[in-house]
Amino acid sequence: MQSISPKYDSATVWLHAALATGVVVQLVLSAVMHVPAGPGLGVRDWHREAFEIHARVGLFLTAVIALHWLWSCLPFSRPGVARLFPWLKRSNRTILLQDFKDLFRGHAPSSRDFSPLAGTVHGLGLSGVTGGAIGGVINYVGYFTGAPIPRGVLHWVALWHIAMGYAIWTFVIGHVFMALLHWFSPKWKRKRELA
Repeated sequence: MQSISPKYDSATVWLHAALATGVVVQLVLSAVMHVPAGPGLGVRDWHREAFEIHARVGLFLTAVIALHWLWSCLPFSRPGVARLFPWLKRSNRTILLQDFKDLFRGHAPSSRDFSPLAGTVHGLGLSGVTGGAIGGVINYVGYFTGAPIPRGVLHWVALWHIAMGYAIWTFVIGHVFMALLHWFSPKWKRKRELA
């Protein structure tokens, strides 16, 4: 009997788990934190501590994101970087469109095969958190290390970082909705009852 290789290798699964956990932690911290006017300024309270933790966790999360991109680009990773952007291939666009139509009818894509819809969701999510992390690192370098970054640049980068945070919130809520739809889909419900 020939063994079937899994859709995702263990490194991808662990990187995704670390990324998802870190993103949720960052979103929760960003919901309660207050950004002080500068290092050492402002009141030292739990809102400021949330900001300090957000900054440090952000650096760790940036490293996880970089590792995720690096791993995804390696030729032996599963599913690989091409699966994150399936719509770049013409042949996948038709399947992606059908996946969207099925989704609006309440049918989730197959969990056995690679789904262009799932790949697109993961690719957009990884791109979104990458954009947020880049903004966060620039903010960190300008705020905590005092690097000579013009105030105007820091202002626009901070706005970008905030906008990416809102986009990531939207993505996470949508991701949860799609997971629930997948879980409660009648086709998958029958399979769970038979198992």
